[in-house]
Amino acid sequence: MFLLQMAGYPGSGKSTLSRKIAKGTGAIVIDRDIIKTSMINSKVPESLVANASYSVVFDLAEFYLGMQISVIIDTPCYYNELLNNGVCISEKYGASYKYIECRVEEYSIIENRIYSRDRLTSQIENTSIERFNNALDKSVKPSDGKLLTINTSTEDSYEINLIEEYLIRKV
Repeated sequence: MFLLQMAGYPGSGKSTLSRKIAKGTGAIVIDRDIIKTSMINSKVPESLVANASYSVVFDLAEFYLGMQISVIIDTPCYYNELLNNGVCISEKYGASYKYIECRVEEYSIIENRIYSRDRLTSQIENTSIERFNNALDKSVKPSDGKLLTINTSTEDSYEINLIEEYLIRKV
């Protein structure tokens, strides 16, 4: 059983890769964009949405791990608190903690994805090269260096065998 925390800039392929991993492993994907969109559409005050949506993500992670079901948390992972919550929850339930950063170095790919996708209410509407460059290395990573960085420029670049090997590795 594992808890996999995804990371990466919006449009980097976190959700696509999460779904692919879930299909291969039976893990549950907890996508914060879906939760946050539901809250916004339900008229939850904007001042509450950010913290409440993260709270729901981690409550659901605990629920599924408590049932011995692997979990994939689909968020950019920009804050230490998110990383720490993932690590603590995985330890609490005896799950292996895993972390995958989705990485796209070419802004034009991100730009195309953001402007051409069926956007959820909570997802960013637009981007800029400056915003991309400022956030490219913003994801908070495990201090022990135990993570996997995947080139997600194309679905063909996903290295699914490497990912599967990483997820089953005990260390």
